[in-house]
Amino acid sequence: MTQELKDNVTAKQLLSLIPDDSFTLLAKNTKVDYQVKKLFGRNLFYLLLYGLMESNRVSLRSLEEVYKSNKFKFFFNLNKKLDIKFNTISVRLSNINIEFFENIYQLIYSTFSSLNLSKQQYGYKLTRVDSTMVCEAANKIEEGMILANQHGKKKHIKYTIALTDLLPSSVEVFSKQESISDDLTIPQLILRNIDKKVDNIFVFDRGVQSRTRFCEMDDEGFRFVTRMRKSKVEVVEKNNIPDHLIIGNLRIISDEKILLFDRNHRKHLNPFRLIRTVNESNEELMFLTNMFDLSIEQIIDIYKRRWDIEVFFRFIKQELNFKHFMSTNLNGIKIILYMTLILAMLILIFKKFNSIGYKIAMRRFYYQLEDLIIDMAVELNHNSQSRVLRL
Repeated sequence: MTQELKDNVTAKQLLSLIPDDSFTLLAKNTKVDYQVKKLFGRNLFYLLLYGLMESNRVSLRSLEEVYKSNKFKFFFNLNKKLDIKFNTISVRLSNINIEFFENIYQLIYSTFSSLNLSKQQYGYKLTRVDSTMVCEAANKIEEGMILANQHGKKKHIKYTIALTDLLPSSVEVFSKQESISDDLTIPQLILRNIDKKVDNIFVFDRGVQSRTRFCEMDDEGFRFVTRMRKSKVEVVEKNNIPDHLIIGNLRIISDEKILLFDRNHRKHLNPFRLIRTVNESNEELMFLTNMFDLSIEQIIDIYKRRWDIEVFFRFIKQELNFKHFMSTNLNGIKIILYMTLILAMLILIFKKFNSIGYKIAMRRFYYQLEDLIIDMAVELNHNSQSRVLRL
């Protein structure tokens, strides 16, 4: 697939982006198949990819049934005589080298992100960053955090994801109690973002309030837009704005260059921009950024587009079963996350280039995969008959 790719993308085209030689190289570099006799890294990758798409509620036992099917073995060129049990899958998920799946995820993201999937506004790519929590009702996961004042004390795993334009560009998994605050998790993901292009604008909600974190991101050259709660600031300069300026449902009060103070009343020297607004309910909304070259309208529009990541979370939870744990081991949890994001990228690209909705994209992609299996079987049968006739 190239940058000239237009409408009507097929499942076959997308899957061709995952060539076997990439698996061979990654398997060799990560030693993912060292002393393995059955469930090789490539096999587990395709088992999870197909299983996540094929099952309404994927589980280790449903994956066992998928692996047993001749259809799955034929499509991914696996040994028909080789079967595995669900507990074999469980053990493999818990001890397989996570770098194998992380590298495949990064490879696929790099390939797709080069397609220029959305029109850049203001000369920058937009990266939304947010966290979502998934809990285990049976409390069987090995690690997890407990939410404050929670009845039943269920363990949660926290996923912090960056969505650059259309695609999930970076992800971090948190299971320790000290990571419950977004003051830690969101800035950490931004500072480790795998998309190192300098044309990113990061947008996140007001879960991040640490002045030190704001300054760290600014020092590293990361441009961002967020909301800020009311707190002490020092106004360095006030920008002129038109009287009675209204943007959407917001009345603009001021546009200021400020310095921030931390909880110990220590002043930070990094300059920031604070836009104060009031909505129709007379609630004050304050937008903080380290960009001084964009208009007030552009800053507010960037923040409004943060909502896209909430839509993405709803998509992976409702359509890709990302709301329960298939593995109770942290290594397995991370692998399922990478595989869910890989499948999400395939579906999102398919949706984008075919101009259809999430549910239709998911269904059509699966049906095309089924048709592809049938076509391959017909072709194989035809070739076999041709060889017989020649004999």
